[in-house]
Amino acid sequence: MIRYLRSFDLLLIGSAMSLFIFGLATIFFTAQDDQIIQLQLIKQISFGILGILIFFFLASFDLRFLRTRSVWVMFIYIVGIISLLGVLLVGIKVRGASSWFHVGPFTIEPVEFVKISIILLLSKYFSFRHAELQQFRHVLISGIYVGIPVVIALLQPDLGAAVVLFSIWFGILLLLELPKKQFIFLSVCGLLIFLLGWFAFLAPYQKGRLTSFASANDPQGGGYHTRQAMIAIGSGGLLGKKISDPTQASQNFLPESTTDFIFAASVERFGLVGASALLFGFMILFWRILRIAYFASNNFIRSVAAGCALLFFAHTTIHIGMNLGLLPVTGLPLPFVSYGGSHIIAGFIILGIMESLRRHQAQLQLDPSYSDSFES
Repeated sequence: MIRYLRSFDLLLIGSAMSLFIFGLATIFFTAQDDQIIQLQLIKQISFGILGILIFFFLASFDLRFLRTRSVWVMFIYIVGIISLLGVLLVGIKVRGASSWFHVGPFTIEPVEFVKISIILLLSKYFSFRHAELQQFRHVLISGIYVGIPVVIALLQPDLGAAVVLFSIWFGILLLLELPKKQFIFLSVCGLLIFLLGWFAFLAPYQKGRLTSFASANDPQGGGYHTRQAMIAIGSGGLLGKKISDPTQASQNFLPESTTDFIFAASVERFGLVGASALLFGFMILFWRILRIAYFASNNFIRSVAAGCALLFFAHTTIHIGMNLGLLPVTGLPLPFVSYGGSHIIAGFIILGIMESLRRHQAQLQLDPSYSDSFES
């Protein structure tokens, strides 16, 4: 058993578990009602246990076969697209966006899993075509793959998810050394997508959330949420508030304190020391994933790892940025920390994929007769 566990990247899974436990502690200390605390903690722990089981299940398989099995990758992608369309038809609305399925006492947000399918699809597509990026048709085809879920996300509307999906695509193209002309063209496309979402899909209240960071000094206007988050962060001090002290979150001044603004709630409770520990955990997580990309033996593994790192990085920077009033409020969860089952389980799925690629590649490279048949 010990030998089996040693075959895993303990820093990778350890950093994720530390972030998850940090999130549990924040939820425990910020909820306003004992019943809410118990319900959210029970659900979150259940999500975490399920996620860990999925992690070990995926890590035990050699998922490098996805590079040469287009049918499986396309199947995962199509299922994701169908689920996004299903949300538009029969999904429930939460905070104005039709992004969730209701399943018993739980809600499922399909777009969190679609992000993973996009990473796999792009990595599969470019693993054989990375040297052909000079041919714009390959960039265009990959853009169509990404554009479909982006448009559906905008229809929900979920601008945050659309931005993350576009960022993954753009980041993988940059990793594969996208030509300068195409870089400029895609930058313009990104701007057009944002403008399309702004004028065609977003409701007035959602536009207000996005512009609130520019009016944080208006405490009763569109900047109320951002203002309360900044007050919470500033009041945390070095070590955070005492358990007996009231907080912005516990007094219900800070909205969505266990989801959209959990970073502010955690800094208020645990202070600068807690925030530093949280950021250190993310640094370890990014480092271990990027290390897999750096030592990858082929472009498929490299692209998958880079895409997963981009996904976590985009979520983390946007979430913290909007809590600090530096970026618009988009509702993106903080990976492994925010309350919510879909992004927790999706996060552990990503780690399972990463660990599978790392472990099986390492095992083969230790074999003297090793020859990477996946080499591109």
